Amino acid sequence: LASSPAQVVAPVKAWSAAMADGDQGMPLTFQNFLEKMRHPSASELVKSIKAFISSFGDAQMPANAQRDSDEDGRRIQAFLRDTEAAFRGHPTWRGASEEELEASGEGLEKYLTTKLYPNIFAVVNEERTLDDVLGRRIAALRTFIRPEHLDIPECFRVEASLALARNELVKVNNFKAPRDKLVCVLNTCRVINNLLNVSAGNRPAGADDFLPVLIYVVMLANPPRLESNLRYIARFRLESRLVSEAAYFYTNLVSATHFLTTCDHSAFTNLDEDVFEAHMAAEGFAIGPDAAGSFDGER
Repeated sequence: LASSPAQVVAPVKAWSAAMADGDQGMPLTFQNFLEKMRHPSASELVKSIKAFISSFGDAQMPANAQRDSDEDGRRIQAFLRDTEAAFRGHPTWRGASEEELEASGEGLEKYLTTKLYPNIFAVVNEERTLDDVLGRRIAALRTFIRPEHLDIPECFRVEASLALARNELVKVNNFKAPRDKLVCVLNTCRVINNLLNVSAGNRPAGADDFLPVLIYVVMLANPPRLESNLRYIARFRLESRLVSEAAYFYTNLVSATHFLTTCDHSAFTNLDEDVFEAHMAAEGFAIGPDAAGSFDGER
């Protein structure tokens, strides 16, 4: 039983619409949040937010110092928690429902991280190097790894569905807010889940089916700055919101990325070591005990 594009697209369209503009069905959109922040009663709160943003400027960094992204994450997490707590007792939010307060917290996270994006995303040299090597490694794997090497059954090899999942994932680098990036991950995984559920027939699909397909989709998409995007979500998505389904799918993407970062021939079915090494070497990757799968440089 093959899934049709319409069967897979429908839930993604619904999910995307619900998540549009930071809204997930809440009564307060991102634009509403900005309007609240323009109210005279919010002036001191606005000053606090602007001062926090200014503290991340290059002028505040010692000469020749590199940013500590993990410390930046801790600072932003603390500021988000404290400011959201302040909303509850603030005149601007008097009488606000829990949904409105939650939506304001989402708006704050989006505003803060969007403003700070140049200072907090992929700013550490080591992480940019990891991104580059991972991108080249995935590009090399993509030249010869096929679904059968990952034990993906024929019924799950539906090109239209895999392309849709790929297209959702490749968008992750187009957004600045952690939640918006996470929506791309959720959309990707929901497409895959729907593909498995529709195509499995009488056999219920499980986690053992999901991860190989996700690995294959990541390989097809090879989104820019994948490692940095994953770390960005973990650092700057408020911890109390990275839970449940979002946490599950995010963790699976981390696992898929780790697989593609470390895999050798033994991770695949019916793939000889010499064939694997020859393909990787042809793409510029030295394979062996001394090379540890390192990239040889521009070709």
